[in-house]
Amino acid sequence: MSALNNLKPQYSPRLLGLNGYFIEMVQLHEAKKFPRVLLLNGKKGIGKFTLTMHFINYIFSKNEPTAYNLKDNVININSPFYKSLLNKTTQDVIIIQAEENKNIKIDNIRLLKSTLASSSLSNNSRFTIIDEVEFLNPSSINALLKTLEEPPGNNFFILINNQQADLIETVASRCLKNNIFLNTTQKEEVINYLLKEKKIENLIETSNNLSPGLFLKYNEIYKKYKISKNDSMFIKLEALIISYKKNKDKSLISLACFLIDNLFFHKIKSNTNKIDSLLNIKSSIIQTINDFAQLNLNINSVLNSIKIKLNNV
Repeated sequence: MSALNNLKPQYSPRLLGLNGYFIEMVQLHEAKKFPRVLLLNGKKGIGKFTLTMHFINYIFSKNEPTAYNLKDNVININSPFYKSLLNKTTQDVIIIQAEENKNIKIDNIRLLKSTLASSSLSNNSRFTIIDEVEFLNPSSINALLKTLEEPPGNNFFILINNQQADLIETVASRCLKNNIFLNTTQKEEVINYLLKEKKIENLIETSNNLSPGLFLKYNEIYKKYKISKNDSMFIKLEALIISYKKNKDKSLISLACFLIDNLFFHKIKSNTNKIDSLLNIKSSIIQTINDFAQLNLNINSVLNSIKIKLNNV
């Protein structure tokens, strides 16, 4: 079981911005109409995993003295179920998450099928949560399809699609889909709450269009690699590209592309007579960054190319 319950304690005990989706899930469950396989679609970092964890905590703690606070959408951190989830000792919830920059392993799916074939020690419903389901490789998907078609016993699936890759249609076709969305105001509310709750210094010059999860991720990258919001754009990109060369962390490339997008967004707003040329330069820089990551190009040539293009802005 330990190989399955790979829970990263990354979610907030307070649910913000997604309360409406949470209420819908609770109402379906209370009416005994919760789908056997639910697919949550949405951009990475908007809180789909957090939403799922709040729903799970509500279900399994509601008969405890330390039940989920349904009025304020807050997990009671003294709940025995909450503690069992963090300690990976509950048999009623199975969590599979992709490792950083890797696909979900077929061995995890085989272990999951073996686990689901046996009854849990309790008579409760059992929920399997697969985070970043888009990173199931074809072999893992083929191993999982029959189980999704006919979940055994009292088993339910919640699949989380972060839309980082195309989800194979044979998986999507077996799910009830729910698209999850945060507007700009909701994103800002969640980010401000997380900064205060986690006592985090805001190191990024802008959070425009960033999901709360990506904001925290990028902020941590700034801290880890000693990037300052006062650094020039080239210095920031240089630090990210050199670091990617060493550890192949795809989030570094994602951040580099975000910084370019944000730079040219402001450039275009103040230079409306140069929209076409600015868009061409932006596309060229992003293409260079992506080619570097995918084709393992010479780092000095890539940095020189980016520097020349930035100097033409």
